[in-house]
Amino acid sequence: MTYPISVLIAGLQQADQDVISGCYTPATLAQLAQSLARITFSKDPGVIVAISNEPQRAWVDLALRGASAPVRRVDLPSARRQPLGFVLLGVGQTSGFALAASPITPLDRDESLWLYDALWSCGPAALRGVANQLHESLDAETSRRIDALQPPEPSALLQLSSDLLDFAARQHSTLGVANRSLTERMRNQEDQTRMIVHDMRAPLHTLLISIKALQRQRFDPEGRNELLEVARDSAGYLLNLTETVLDSARLETSGWSVKRQPMRILNLVQSVCDPLELAARPDQARLQHSVADDMPVIWVDRGLLERVLTNLITNAIRYTPASGEIGVSARLIHDDHAVEISVSDTGQGIPKEAQEHIFERFYQANDSDRHRGTGLGLYFCRLAVEAHGGSIAVQSTVGEGSTFIIVLPVDPPEEEGDAPPR
Repeated sequence: MTYPISVLIAGLQQADQDVISGCYTPATLAQLAQSLARITFSKDPGVIVAISNEPQRAWVDLALRGASAPVRRVDLPSARRQPLGFVLLGVGQTSGFALAASPITPLDRDESLWLYDALWSCGPAALRGVANQLHESLDAETSRRIDALQPPEPSALLQLSSDLLDFAARQHSTLGVANRSLTERMRNQEDQTRMIVHDMRAPLHTLLISIKALQRQRFDPEGRNELLEVARDSAGYLLNLTETVLDSARLETSGWSVKRQPMRILNLVQSVCDPLELAARPDQARLQHSVADDMPVIWVDRGLLERVLTNLITNAIRYTPASGEIGVSARLIHDDHAVEISVSDTGQGIPKEAQEHIFERFYQANDSDRHRGTGLGLYFCRLAVEAHGGSIAVQSTVGEGSTFIIVLPVDPPEEEGDAPPR
């Protein structure tokens, strides 16, 4: 015989004075079911009759988690094409409970977000209302127990109320924290969008103006090359900004697969510094690098680390006067198990109160920085270095300059095999 959920719920509804109704989340229903089971089977063995649609059998297993071992579960089939839902009937030696719930439509794909119309009771009359629908499937002993059930002790019901209030308070607190986190994330996303759009407008206008000028006028080779250089710089800036935004998002969500390869530290530093030294302008601070030839090989994602060093060095160039100096160096630390790469400058320095925040997303130390970038560059550097199992820090004094320090492990990760260094 099959038992439609709606018929069983109707049996519970007949005992109006003993039944509590409400709208519950799956988590709250699970907590309620487990609390009712503890009250019913705290001292004596018993039986739980569980009736559910096939899609919700796993949920019933969760609701019954924590029920004491002597409890025997009896699953009864449900009619096809019936509304989703379940009924739990717990029968102990002296008391019992009935719990019925049916999800409210519309339903989300995520079952944890469903809401249920629920009815529950510890009253003997309510249990008998459900048992009358199940008389053909209940054994004589269970039926006898139902007929002899008594209401639970008031202290047990008070404890049940306390448990539910405590659970509800914790859920409310968790939801409050999640809501604040989501609100902050949405605000950050909005700020990011505004900052990126604002940061893209100037180079886009410069690029378009350069292209139009080249199309409409004739220039001597020197003038044409100057316009092409301006257009190339603008396009390169836009490409770097786009890559930084996308790569930061992937690193945030661990969606980046770090492709490590063995690389000599000297080669890594030279691959970044040499092009920047060749492209240096007369009004630019002098860039020097000093790395010993015998520095060991490290396992890194070359593209990521080159971009980190490029970001740090170009920042140093931006904030250092032409009379200043920029230096890149490396040394072994921690008994040669780690390498420390430093990028130092004699520029304007960073205020102490800003040093704790400069590696955060969108942070800019002062108003002038808002006209120079989105505040994502150092944030990307931190994510990229941490993806290698390393760390990045800054030491700075206003008016004297700054030193950014990257620490990376020298030993290769266990999963990497041997490969020739580059």
